[in-house]
Amino acid sequence: MIEKLKFLFQYLFHLFRVRSKFHIHSPFVYNFFKYVLDDNTPYHDYEQIEKIRKDLLSRARFIKRVDLGARSIAFPYSQRFVRVRDIARKSSVSAKKGQLLFKLVKHYKPRTIIELGTAFGISSMYMAMGYRNCTLYTMEGCNDTIHIASHNFSRLGLGNIHEICGNFDDLLPELLHQHETVDLVFFDGNHKKEATLRYFDACLSHIHNNTIFVFDDIHWSRGMRLAWENIRQHPSVKVSIDLFALGIVFFRDELSKEDFILRF
Repeated sequence: MIEKLKFLFQYLFHLFRVRSKFHIHSPFVYNFFKYVLDDNTPYHDYEQIEKIRKDLLSRARFIKRVDLGARSIAFPYSQRFVRVRDIARKSSVSAKKGQLLFKLVKHYKPRTIIELGTAFGISSMYMAMGYRNCTLYTMEGCNDTIHIASHNFSRLGLGNIHEICGNFDDLLPELLHQHETVDLVFFDGNHKKEATLRYFDACLSHIHNNTIFVFDDIHWSRGMRLAWENIRQHPSVKVSIDLFALGIVFFRDELSKEDFILRF
């Protein structure tokens, strides 16, 4: 109960500080608001992905869930048998978040995307369908989970997604070694301060001017809030956007250093 009250207070405080589009003086951030945040087009791809989510939510069979990151409130143990529908309901990104990722990828067209945390691949599919010419590498610590995700990718014919199973601490350095730069990284796996900052630092050495980092659940815990504060204050980060549910940072040299809190 105390944690829920703290979370509610954080959200109310966030709403108090939100900027409207009329107070965004940065042309770059205004374009982000217009073409990403405020794009209400009902893309057909959304319907296809949500059909798969609906199918997952109907599955009562159990799989062995292995969680190598921070324990969630919903699944407090590192290993246990959990129904597919419960994981789909509690661990997959919401349609709202997924659609934002879709629009972000559609607008900025990143060619190389890394995702830390696959679950059943809902977020992977939204990003991969946002720009079909991208190559998306998605990492997951649970073998049973990523097996279902792989099947979902096949159902939509998404050959541009490459799933990798294992511990992020082992997989990420090897993957980054294979790519001089990355265009977009979605951090949605280990929701601990130390791990988030560790993965941020690792990816930071592979950015270029147009790279985008997206962080999920930046207000999920005190540790994640502290991690977000460290990230947005980093000298390499020029613009940070706090959407409460997500944090987005840009590294463009031509931009002045600013922090934005926007309604999502």
